[in-house]
Formats: sequence, C-alpha cells, structure tokens
Amino acid sequence: MRRRNANLLAGVACLLSSTAAAQADQALERTFSAPARSVKLTVSNDVFYDTNIARGSDAAAQLRGLQNEDVRVTPTASLDMTLPRGRALLAVRGSIGYDAYARNDRLNRERLSFGAGAKLPLAFCAVAPDVAFARRQIDLIDLSIVPGVADASAENVQMLKEVSAAVVCGPEIGIRPGAHVRYTTTRNSAPLRRGQDVEELRYGSELNYAHPLVGILAIFVQRRDFTYDNRQRLVVSLPPTFSVTNAGLRVDRRLGARLQLVGSLSYADLMSPLNVPGARNFDGLNWNVSATLRVGGRTLLAAGSDRAITISPGFSSDSVRQTNHFGSLSYALTPLVRVGVAVSRAERDFRLVAAPVGLAITRDRLDAATVRIDYAKRQVNVSLRGAYQRRDSHNDLFDFKGAQATLSVSYMFKR
Repeated sequence: MRRRNANLLAGVACLLSSTAAAQADQALERTFSAPARSVKLTVSNDVFYDTNIARGSDAAAQLRGLQNEDVRVTPTASLDMTLPRGRALLAVRGSIGYDAYARNDRLNRERLSFGAGAKLPLAFCAVAPDVAFARRQIDLIDLSIVPGVADASAENVQMLKEVSAAVVCGPEIGIRPGAHVRYTTTRNSAPLRRGQDVEELRYGSELNYAHPLVGILAIFVQRRDFTYDNRQRLVVSLPPTFSVTNAGLRVDRRLGARLQLVGSLSYADLMSPLNVPGARNFDGLNWNVSATLRVGGRTLLAAGSDRAITISPGFSSDSVRQTNHFGSLSYALTPLVRVGVAVSRAERDFRLVAAPVGLAITRDRLDAATVRIDYAKRQVNVSLRGAYQRRDSHNDLFDFKGAQATLSVSYMFKR
C-alpha cells in the first residue's frame, strides 16, 4: 500500500519505510504519479544452494544440530493487486510458499505473507488503513544458540501481525498535516524464545510541503513503544516497556529526473526502565537516505545508508541499533537481459537483557556481495544470483564465511 499511494500519502508512506534498500527501489517511481490498475499473479520456484546454512562456525552448526551445506527449494505463489476507483484505492498483496531442504529437513517450513490496504477520501483528507500478516522460519543469522538445546537453537517460527492507519489532510499541492499509528505483534514458536515476544505501538505526526518542482519536504515526530509482555517483570503489574522517540526532517524528490533522492534525518531518544551495567547508549542521530542515478538508457546506479533502533526477537536484547550501507549497479545488456552487482554492510549493536537466553552477542557485522543476471521475456523471468557473505562478531562461534547461489524461474500473469 505504501508504494501505491504516492500521489497523496507519500509523506506518511516514506516515514513508515524501513530500509534504505527498499527506498532505492521505490525511488524509481514518481512521488506524484497516480497509481494504475494492476493485477499480478506470479508463480515461481527458487533453488537455493548455501555453504553455511547454520550462519556460524562449524561448532555452531553442531550445536544447532545442522549440516552446514544444503540446498533449499522454495515454490511460491503470489498475488499483487492495485484497484483505484476515483480518489479511492484498494490494494491487496500476498504470497504462499514452502521451504524444503535436502539435508536439514528440520528447517522445512511454510512461508506466508498477506496484506491489504486502502486509500479512502474523507472530506479534504485521505485515510489509509492497512493490515498485514507474515509467518516464516527465522533466518539463523538472527537466532542465538542455546548450548545443549539443538531444537531451540535452530527451529523458531516467527509470526507477525500488524494493523495501521495513516491520514493526510489538505491539498495535493501545498502544506499538509498528517498522522499515523501502527500496532504490531511479533511472536516466536520456540518456548525458550517467548521472552522476546514483543508488541510495538508506533504513532506520530508530521507537517509537509508538497510541490511537483520541489517534491515533499517534511518535519516529523514519532514515538515507538516496545513491550515484552512474556518476559519476567520488574513490577508485578507492569511488563518491561522501552520507548524510542524520533524527531527530524525528511525529503522526497522522486520527480522523474535522472537523479532521485529519498532521505530523512532525525534524533532518537531511547527511554528504558532499567539500565543493565555496561548497556550501550543508543541516543543520537538516525538517518535513512537512498539515491538512484540513471546513466544513459541502460545503467542504473543506487546507493543508500540508514540507521535505526529496532528489536531482535531471536536474541535476548531490549533493543538493537542497526546501521546499513549498500550500493548497486544494474546494466541492460539487451532489452531482455540485465546484469547487476551489489555490495552491502550491516552492523548491529545489541542492548542485552540482564539474564540472556543462550549465548549473548553484543555486536556483529555482515558484509555481502552479489552478482546476478536476469532474463525476462513477456511473462517469464529467469534469474541467476551468486553471493558471498562474511560475518564478524565479538563471539567467534557466530563468525562465518559462506557462498550462496540461487536459480529462480517465475511466470507472471498480468492484466
């Protein structure tokens, strides 16, 4: 829904986006473009080879009870609909798939996601409700190891439920106030992970100025409350709750030019009821910026960086400060064939709980490089990707180097 309401709700939509990489993809669209009617049904199958399924050292693989080298097959069916009607709009997206491993069948699991949203005109405002649901096996790079408990160290299904609403009032061109609220729950299937089950309430407001020659300029304030309702309570009646308040500026300049830019800069204030000795201070600047540059008619360059305070349901932490950087190049060899390369770095600092479940990790860094070639003709798309990952942390058990290769074949029905 956030990608399709750019004509009136782009101010709120960009504020709710999560990563710079996602914004780079959005930056190929125009801020003020009206959504077109579209129905896409895609059936695909991915064959994924990985030299390090356990996302750690050989000792980590043994503790998780896994064989490091494996092949995964993931058949998927997905639906993406955008149905505008006058000033209103309905959007539905969803996918259903299944991960099947050749050697580590303990990780076999369904992969589900669903979302629906709308844009509803109300007097001189536009209201955008949205719901979402997702269920999948967690990537093991996000799951700590519990010595002696292989199941809890490898098997954990995460389920996310979300409901949100945004409103923007005023003319399409000019000064417009807006507000948003979102409620999210994240649940873990492994009993030992229930202490990391979290509820998040996010709400905020903004004042933006929109103009086709300028884009959207906005000032905003937002608060996020994280509540770990299954964790041991400091006070009998009050579960542990942590809050992050952000205030800052944002710009959206997706105006159809060769250079496109989306970015925000804010100051974050983390409020915690308990400071564990040695806990990291996450107060400070957060940002989310991405840019794309078209060179000629065949080359697209993209780069971005973001920092945010978030949560980690797979590690025993109150909050995580994550910083991402990425860059990519895509080149069209022919009208049917495109090649690309990308590099990225993700750094995480964990604010640990007093008594963590499993082996604690205070920081890590993941470097990745990817090359790909895509062939697309009418409804058929064939993609071949190769990747290399290297993870460094303060705990050698979680360090690894791994290579991946993916062959993806899909067929899209569109009308």
